[in-house]
Amino acid sequence: MPRRGRKRKKTRTHVVETDDRIRGALLSQDELKIPRSLVIRRGKVESELVELVGDLRKLLRPYTAVNFKEDATNRKITLTHYANSLTSTMGITHILALSQNGPKVNLRLARTPAGPTLTFRVKRFTLGRHLRAVQRRPIDSARAFESPPVVVTNNFGDATAAPHVKLMRISFQNIFPAINVTTVKLNECRRVVLFNFIRRDLARKQNDNNNNPDQNQHEHDSEDEEVEIRHYAIRAKPVGVDRKVRRLIEAKIPNLSKLQDISDYITGKTADGAPAPTVNSGALSDSEAEDEAAHVVLPDKYRGKGNHRSQKSALKLVELGPRMGLKLVKVERGMASGDVMYHAYVHKTPQEIKELKERKEGEVQLKKRRREEQEANVERKRAEKEEKKARREARKKQREEEAMARLRGEAVAAQHHGEADDGDEETDSESVADGDTSESESGGDSDDE
Repeated sequence: MPRRGRKRKKTRTHVVETDDRIRGALLSQDELKIPRSLVIRRGKVESELVELVGDLRKLLRPYTAVNFKEDATNRKITLTHYANSLTSTMGITHILALSQNGPKVNLRLARTPAGPTLTFRVKRFTLGRHLRAVQRRPIDSARAFESPPVVVTNNFGDATAAPHVKLMRISFQNIFPAINVTTVKLNECRRVVLFNFIRRDLARKQNDNNNNPDQNQHEHDSEDEEVEIRHYAIRAKPVGVDRKVRRLIEAKIPNLSKLQDISDYITGKTADGAPAPTVNSGALSDSEAEDEAAHVVLPDKYRGKGNHRSQKSALKLVELGPRMGLKLVKVERGMASGDVMYHAYVHKTPQEIKELKERKEGEVQLKKRRREEQEANVERKRAEKEEKKARREARKKQREEEAMARLRGEAVAAQHHGEADDGDEETDSESVADGDTSESESGGDSDDE
């Protein structure tokens, strides 16, 4: 039966690009710009430094390797090895390495893969568990570490600051992802990391100490420049309402067994006008912040009961740890190598810097020339080895051919010898046959006679 009707016209077409795919591509491009850090320890260190590594990894969350297992005792694994191995595979952009040399603790902050590298002396540090031990109401929220913290750099100066100071500020800021104020969500701002730069006038302090010899100078005051690191969690509490009502809003129900009505708890008086029995709510001593500057109107809903949009709340910072005091010692141009751009204790004149640079360049050229000579020698030895191998194989092949030729000659000679023997045997048989024939003929003749 013939087919009826015309051919169906195709109306569905393949979708090449969709909004989801475009959005996913844009998100992937944005994720590539997010800095990712790695905190490691190198060499043998005390147990407190192992805990400090864990606290620093919590501070840098969520874009850091939290469960990374390093081989701290392997001296062959350098920062350059970590940078070359993990930059492409894990997308690591910054490496923080803690090391210990006796009582001295050093922290290296390196930008992968080509530097620069900042070396700090850790003057003092406090672990997070020590801070939580002295707090009345510590914060231990895992959801606070799901978003990056807000970075605050204080007292680092403006464009007129020293180059090493500006480099410190830029390095600290680039460890964390930048926050877009137009798209950021208020509920994601849960933590604050503060980098406070401290300058001290040692000359004036020395004069004061000379005038007051009985006054003791602290060890951490002996440096002219220092960076303090603090890590806080943001806590918001609604204000503008009675503290008792706020406790009810926050679902902290007090013990009302001694009261007749909840109005007695709110007003503090019974229906007869007598004072109401004292209620131990367990947390009434925590009053709202007295500083009016800490009171803000929330533009959006924030974490916590009663922190709704357009609600006035009091912000409070609760320290999470770790707490560190750092002194910048050295700045290197490369990855733990290269020119020393800044040194806190070693100062050189321009002539010395020029001579040192020329000497370094000469060492680099000498090293390059020696490497080229070594590679040429290796190539020459490899060519000689290949040539020797080729000659050996040629001699072996020649011996094999000669042996085969000898075998073929012996086989031909044996064949000729065999053919000659066969010819002799045929001649002998023919002569014997002729003799027998002649004898038979002579015998016949004798019989006839």
